[in-house]
Amino acid sequence: MNIAELEALKAVAETGSFTRAANHLGMSQPGLSRQIQRLERELGTRLLERRGTGAILTDAGRESMNFAIRTISDFDALVSRFGPDPSALTGVIRIVASTTPAEYLIPGLVAEFTGDRTGISVEVLVTDSAQVARMLGDRQADLGLSGMPSTSVGFSAISVGRDEVVLAVSNEHRFADQRSITIDQLRGENIIEREGGSGTWQTVVQALSSTGVELPEHKVSMTLGSTQAVIAAVAQHLGIGFVTVQAANSRPDEVTAVRIDGLSLERDLNLVFETGRVRARHTQAFIDFVQNRSES
Repeated sequence: MNIAELEALKAVAETGSFTRAANHLGMSQPGLSRQIQRLERELGTRLLERRGTGAILTDAGRESMNFAIRTISDFDALVSRFGPDPSALTGVIRIVASTTPAEYLIPGLVAEFTGDRTGISVEVLVTDSAQVARMLGDRQADLGLSGMPSTSVGFSAISVGRDEVVLAVSNEHRFADQRSITIDQLRGENIIEREGGSGTWQTVVQALSSTGVELPEHKVSMTLGSTQAVIAAVAQHLGIGFVTVQAANSRPDEVTAVRIDGLSLERDLNLVFETGRVRARHTQAFIDFVQNRSES
């Protein structure tokens, strides 16, 4: 087994075609087929099911594909870290981020980091907080940004900034002229909830649990998958919902931020990364940048 064979498997899986994969890798189709066959012989199983001009992964192929992604990522990091020009900082940093950091933190953070590092670019994948550690472990990203600290073994976190969750209500709602309300005032309200993996919603759940109180009986008007979807629904008078203060303040003509008495909803926004993973120089430079920034 070698990197070229793993790259061949990855290319076929991603393109769905031996022809397209060969073109992508700049090699002949028979040459690519031989690499796949050698890998299958070594593993003793079929990795790809041929269908006409296309191909799909078998169950063993999907497991092998995950290994290929991790191995290729680690190999690329080694090449970058110990390559011929140790002073060079070039490459792509893939960051997986939950909604709030992706919308309100990453743009400014990346602009500050890349300002005098023109050889580095950043790609951002947006998901919910619960998926950040999984995508890092699967090597779908190099770093993560989340509103929830990672509880997974083998991960480290650096606080990038503070955030606060508030109750967003429309400007016509009866709560709009109040800076704060009691938890009991939510009784009977239409509350727009976030999906279970949302860091924003988990912040609310954990804060309620730590104070020993529960949301009073209320109506769940809908469950939505993003902060902006909640804000849009609130602005349309479809209910009220918990969002970050930045999101609530982004539409002051339509939405008002209201706090809950006795409920602390502040949290850290964290840069998350695998502790023992070999990283490319430019990725480590970003971690060092965030660490120095948090300590200053």
